[in-house]
Amino acid sequence: MNRTKMRERFRLLALSLVTIMQLPAVSWLCVRTGSLWPVLLAMACSFPYLRRVQTPWQIEERPLSMHVALLWWSTTFIFGLLLLPAWLLKKTGLMGDSAYAVAAAIALLAGVDAVLRRPRVRRRNVKIANLPRQFDGYRIGQLSDVHCGPHTPPERVAQWVERLNELDLDLMTVTGDLITSGSSYVATVSKVLGGLRARDGVFACMGNHDYFTDGEHFVRELSEAGLTVLRNQGVLVEREGARLYVAGVDDTWTERHDVAQALADRPASVPTVLLAHDPNLFVEAKTHNVELTLSGHTHGGQLAIPGFRRLSLARFITEFTGGLYRRGSSWLYVNRGAGTTGPPVRIGAPAELAVLTLRSA
Repeated sequence: MNRTKMRERFRLLALSLVTIMQLPAVSWLCVRTGSLWPVLLAMACSFPYLRRVQTPWQIEERPLSMHVALLWWSTTFIFGLLLLPAWLLKKTGLMGDSAYAVAAAIALLAGVDAVLRRPRVRRRNVKIANLPRQFDGYRIGQLSDVHCGPHTPPERVAQWVERLNELDLDLMTVTGDLITSGSSYVATVSKVLGGLRARDGVFACMGNHDYFTDGEHFVRELSEAGLTVLRNQGVLVEREGARLYVAGVDDTWTERHDVAQALADRPASVPTVLLAHDPNLFVEAKTHNVELTLSGHTHGGQLAIPGFRRLSLARFITEFTGGLYRRGSSWLYVNRGAGTTGPPVRIGAPAELAVLTLRSA
C-alpha cells in the first residue's frame, strides 16, 4: 500500500472515530434546537484539523485548529456520556432542564482537562511474598510513554522529571516510548531524562517508538545521560545485605524481546522487578514467577469511558489496559503514560506518573 492510500485510510479512520465520539451530543442538540447548526458547528471545528493529519504520528505542529478540534471533541464526547444521567435527573424530578446545563458545564471542564493532559501522581502498594524487610516500604517511580515531540516538548518533560525528583524515590524506572518518531528529539529527551534522580539509580527499557529512529544511537544517548538501559538483562540492587533483581526486556514489535534472557542471571529466591514496555509480556513473566512487572504502551486507551478501564481503545491490543493487575503471586502495573501519540488529547484515561511501594505480604 502506497503512502497516499495509507494517509487516506488513516484520515477515514480518524473521521469515523471523531464522528462516533460526537454523535450522541450533536444528535441531541439537533433534536433540542430543531435545526442542523450543531452539525455545521461540528464540521467547522473538526475538518480544518483533520485535513492536516498525515499519520497517527505526523501532525502539523500545534495549529490553532488542533486546539479547537480537540476541545470540541472532548467536550461533546463527555457531554454525550452525561446525557443519560441528566435525563434521569430530570425524569425523576430531582432537577429540571438545568440538569443539561450542569452536564454541559461538567463536560466543558473535563474537556479542558483532557486537552491540558496534566499527569497525576498515582500511588499503589504491591504486596510481595518473602520480601526482605530491608525492601519493605521501598518506593519505585515509573515514567512511561513520554512521546517527546511537537506535542510534548522537552520543557514539559523536564517538569515531570522535577516532580518525580521531589518525591525522593528509592528507584526510578522509565518504561519506553520516549519519543514519537525520528531523531529530532533523541538527544534532547535523553538529556532531560538524565536529570532523574533516585537513591539506587535510574533504569529504562526500550519501547516500539524508540525504534522509530536509530535505536542503537538512542541507547547510547540515554546511557551517556546516566540511565541504565536494560535490554534483555538485569542487575542486582542491594540494601543492607538484601537484594532485589531489576531486569528489562527489549521491544516486542521489532522482536528484540527475550524474557528468559533478561532473567538468566537472577539469583534464586531474590524478588524481581521487570521493566517491559509491552504489558502482554506479563503472561510470560508470570511463568517465570516475576513478582512485579512494570509496563506502559497502552496509554490506558487514551480514549476511554471514565471509570471503566476495560472500555477503552486499548482493548484492541491487550487485556491489560491500565492500572494494577494480579495473577497469583505476580503483579503487573500498566502505566497510562505521561505523553500522547496521535491526537494529543486524553479522555477517561488521564496521564500519570506512578509510584509503587513494595510491601511484605
